[in-house]
Amino acid sequence: MRVGAFLALAALAVVIGLAFQGTRGLYESSETRYAECAREMMAGGDWLQPTLRGQPHWTKPPLTYWAIAGGMRLLGRNEWGARLYGAAAFVLATVGVALLGRALWDERAGLAAGLIYATSPFVLGAANVVTTDVLLTLWEVLAVLAYWRARRAATPRGAGVWMVAMWVAFGLGFFTKEPPALLPLVAIIPLHVWMRRRGRPGPRLVSLAGLALFVALGLWWYAVVALGHPRLMDYFLGDEVLDRLTTNRFGRNPEWYMPFALYLPPLAFGIGLWIVFWPGLLWRVVGEGRLQGLKRWLADRPETVFLVLWLLLPLLILSVVPSHLPLYVLPLMAVPALATARGLACRAAGPGLGRAVWAIALTSAVLGIVGKGVLGRLPNRHDSRPLAVAMLAQAEPGARFAVADRPEKYGLDFYLDGRVTRLASRQPRGDVFDDDVAGLVRTLGTPDRSAWVIAIEADAAPVTDALDHAGIPYVRAPGWRKYGLVVIPPG
Repeated sequence: MRVGAFLALAALAVVIGLAFQGTRGLYESSETRYAECAREMMAGGDWLQPTLRGQPHWTKPPLTYWAIAGGMRLLGRNEWGARLYGAAAFVLATVGVALLGRALWDERAGLAAGLIYATSPFVLGAANVVTTDVLLTLWEVLAVLAYWRARRAATPRGAGVWMVAMWVAFGLGFFTKEPPALLPLVAIIPLHVWMRRRGRPGPRLVSLAGLALFVALGLWWYAVVALGHPRLMDYFLGDEVLDRLTTNRFGRNPEWYMPFALYLPPLAFGIGLWIVFWPGLLWRVVGEGRLQGLKRWLADRPETVFLVLWLLLPLLILSVVPSHLPLYVLPLMAVPALATARGLACRAAGPGLGRAVWAIALTSAVLGIVGKGVLGRLPNRHDSRPLAVAMLAQAEPGARFAVADRPEKYGLDFYLDGRVTRLASRQPRGDVFDDDVAGLVRTLGTPDRSAWVIAIEADAAPVTDALDHAGIPYVRAPGWRKYGLVVIPPG
């Protein structure tokens, strides 16, 4: 790809990716959970054992937490820092998709693929969410790029280097989200076999160096932490792999129709305005297929065969397992971007992509930036920042904080830098007081107590009844949505 076009595409992705990236607060509970784990890593200095509220949290390898913490080192403990890695991964994935389009076809298709990917609403929205999927997408795109660069390599040595690079990317993907990182292999392997049978064997798919690097990058952490926690491997293999693949233990939309409801809309409409080109492109494909015959048409286009495999086979696996979330298909969004780019590159007259393509790209970029800005300003019931702001507004210097709410909420832990006492593992009900509420009341009864700000979800009566019974003065203050605040002056 020409250096000027490459740099222009990267610059566009940087602008779109960073625009309003930290405007909205962190949403409960996934964003706050990842951000809080990263904050605790930074605070405690233990970079190998993720913790959540001080307890070991083994659900994911630490690479995503490291990436989040890196952003917070640069930009501070805030939304900009927590989401910086998402913008960086988005930019690098855009570049990877563009280079993959070039490796599959030519520079024009690569440029179009990068433009489409960078301005796809679903992709851009996902990059604004603190989760593992945007980082996983980067590694999967780079793995597929390395495979096709290996197939296009001029020498066996060059092909071997690129195949090693593929396993490096898979190793980093496994270190991000474990087995889902290997889903591109279910498309690569059958294509590789099919190409060999057609007399185009390509490079060796597996090499000792590639597997060694995959193990070194993807599995080393499991070996290290298992040495200190002998039963941890049972948890990884049982809870995090087997149970997620075969049971509804984690309650992630197991209904049979959920793959249609959660996966098809992003794949069908996630590229936004670019779908205006689909009718014409599909009509052209159908016409060529009828003219040549579908079997012969596909036989002459292994790249198209691969895109079909890359979309359908991982999608089938994601649909069969009982856990379904929309962001699971984020790594597959490269497929509609690449397919659309190929069609646009074929239909364009002259050396460029045409005014219509650039008009859609510019419009999509502007709408994406505006959309991030607007959504960042709209109130949302999952936003954990407004309550933290309300508590800080009521706090005197040196005040302490407490909260009574559902245990899966972590936003206050992040925003208040871990200075939060949990009052209950469930919402207070009637005259039933938990031991931790009684313990807090005893603390508040000391004459040298600090000032406290307590947030209570829904009904505040149990806590205020305890304070009244102990004779502790307090003032009610406005909180946010279902939360009320109780402000206790120092003793």
